[in-house]
Amino acid sequence: MAVEQTQVLVIGGGPGGYVAAIRAAQLGLKTTVVEKQYYGGTCLNVGCIPSKALLEDSNRFAELKHLGTRGINVGEVSLDWPVMQKRKGQVVSELVKGVKLLLDKNNVTTIDGSAAFTDPHTVAVATADGELTIAAEYIIIATGSVPSSIPPITIDNETVWDSTGALNAPRVPETLAVIGGGYIGMELASVYRRLGSDVHVIEMLPAIMPGFDPELVKEATRAFKKQKFNLHTGRTLAAAEHYEGDWHLTITDEAGQTAELTATHVLVSVGRRPYTDGLNLAAAGLSTNARGFIAVDGSLRTAQPHIYAIGDVTGGMMLAHKASYEGECAAELIAGHTPDLAKPIPAVVFTSPQLACVGLTDGQAREQGYEVLAGRFAFRANGYAKALGEVDGLVKWVADARTDRLLGCHIVGPHAGELIHEATLALTLKAKASDVQHMIHGHPTLSEALHEAVLSLDGRAIHALN
Repeated sequence: MAVEQTQVLVIGGGPGGYVAAIRAAQLGLKTTVVEKQYYGGTCLNVGCIPSKALLEDSNRFAELKHLGTRGINVGEVSLDWPVMQKRKGQVVSELVKGVKLLLDKNNVTTIDGSAAFTDPHTVAVATADGELTIAAEYIIIATGSVPSSIPPITIDNETVWDSTGALNAPRVPETLAVIGGGYIGMELASVYRRLGSDVHVIEMLPAIMPGFDPELVKEATRAFKKQKFNLHTGRTLAAAEHYEGDWHLTITDEAGQTAELTATHVLVSVGRRPYTDGLNLAAAGLSTNARGFIAVDGSLRTAQPHIYAIGDVTGGMMLAHKASYEGECAAELIAGHTPDLAKPIPAVVFTSPQLACVGLTDGQAREQGYEVLAGRFAFRANGYAKALGEVDGLVKWVADARTDRLLGCHIVGPHAGELIHEATLALTLKAKASDVQHMIHGHPTLSEALHEAVLSLDGRAIHALN
């Protein structure tokens, strides 16, 4: 069997893999991508993009019901779920075509198939036309992750969904129980709550949105309860039975107290696990840790120095933009460059209100020995938030009192996912609080809330009592 030769082989065409391939090609390296299912990966096909399309459309649907308070009277609002789903599919399809076009225009060879190592430099690829062998100087593993599942319920994507099933549901459920109150669960719960489902969220930890600043979570929780989410925190799923067309769930708290819930559909959203199935890592001299992740060093290298791994398959923050940046860095490292891998990474949750954060919380900063200052500003005191009619939430900056260095920023409120990038730039540039304090912000804008919050670090916010 003939062996195809390439300089860089990327296994996986998701947001880490296709970006790595394009950057490697830009740097003059002969590059090949092997993709098992769909270019753009989970994020583009069954994750970030389709969920945001449904979040945007469901939000507009919900807003229409309240326009009368603004003097805008509309007729009866009705939902055409198949049309909403069709638009979501069109958005995804156009972007997937765009990814494939970018790969082609950058002269990246693309192969549809499943890759498995046969030795540290060679993989066998099973394609629709048979098997081929590829030998590479360097290999980048970018195989991503898949949804996790838990007993005592089995995902069938009919009445028990994972995130993919929830995005492709044939109808809006009457009642939805969401197992897991993390960002994926809360985003999808938001879609169906806006469209009329009675939503129950079951989270084993004391609060939803684990990992986010507790102050933000408290504000978001208050808003979700106003939207009539049923939040069951500190609870685990103990039993599940399906009869008479419904799921009958038993949930229990730490004290062993139980409660019963009934739902037509269940969404299991308890996190994601790294996907290395079928890779035959052992043939490459590689293995995974107890949680299934591939270990890498500070330069994204595995135990084999010529094999890199990026994105979800390595653990850490399982975010598409982290994978993309690591893909760029891996390609640059292979080409002999020295990219900075220690960049601040923002995280965003597209609920209403949105949550976004970058850097350290005040609690994390204290644990690391900083002398912490925290400054806050509520959106209810921001003029543009008032005009938008979206006043829930706040901005919170964290800084080191000894050096004036900004350490983190946490936002819950309107357009938090866009606002966080001012803070991300500040942390990337290692800015001091005074740098942002002396920055002029346009008026009236939501970004003025960031300015007021950073001013409050020194007790000199203008539009709030210090």
